[in-house]
Amino acid sequence: MTDNEDWPITGVVVVADITKCPAGYTTIDRTYDRAEEADLWRDGIFGRRVTRYLCVQRTAPQPGKDVLVDVSIINDRDPVPAGFTVLDYTADTREKSTKKKVICVRWMSVNLTNSALSELIILPKGTRRPPNGYTLVGELNNLMLCYKMANIKTQSSVAHTNSDSALNMSDMANNLPYSLNPGKENAYRQGMSSSYTPGTNLPGSNHPAPLERSLSLSASNNYPLAGVPWQLSPKLTDLENLKNIHIPEIRYKTMMDIENQYQYHFDVERAASANSG
Repeated sequence: MTDNEDWPITGVVVVADITKCPAGYTTIDRTYDRAEEADLWRDGIFGRRVTRYLCVQRTAPQPGKDVLVDVSIINDRDPVPAGFTVLDYTADTREKSTKKKVICVRWMSVNLTNSALSELIILPKGTRRPPNGYTLVGELNNLMLCYKMANIKTQSSVAHTNSDSALNMSDMANNLPYSLNPGKENAYRQGMSSSYTPGTNLPGSNHPAPLERSLSLSASNNYPLAGVPWQLSPKLTDLENLKNIHIPEIRYKTMMDIENQYQYHFDVERAASANSG
């Protein structure tokens, strides 16, 4: 059974009231180290306090449903990157979601991608490196936004993969002409069993034997390379020959040495050109 943490993010909103997170969403109210409040606005201490919190939704991917594949932070006056949409307003009060910078998200149909964002976290001010497995998006009001990418998994796909693997292993074991784990001494003999007749079906199988296997397992056991000894070349085994290898010394040349050695003045060409004129 697939854990919810493996599900992709299918919804992202910003709320002004931490208690107004939409149903099915999770509020990111603390930084990753739980040391600070993950308030994206962080208004001043005077006047009415303004707060903004990021909320995410994770659901099992459904055919045709969009999943989050990228996040970006840009200045509020910069053009929005192609394919992205902006979280302009809060979901609960329809107020401006962030100040000075904006969060851009990119969605893609689950049918068109094998991976998606599975988690968004916020790091406190001064953090230089994201945790292992996370990618740093950028800074937003002295907080650092990061994401984690994961392969898309569903409960049906995991169950289907496990059943297919068990079925394939069972079929493989039934179709082999030998046991799956024969002893080292009997492995070769089992594969070359005299009870097997070339050109006939493999024992325990209804499928014809492959042509190349039928040709190699002839009744007389004659092989194209039968009797040919296999050994390493003496050049590879004689260490004394390796000691006689001469590596030429390459002398360092300055730029002046190279120009003096390869400089060509084109005197002949100039003389020929002058005579022809």
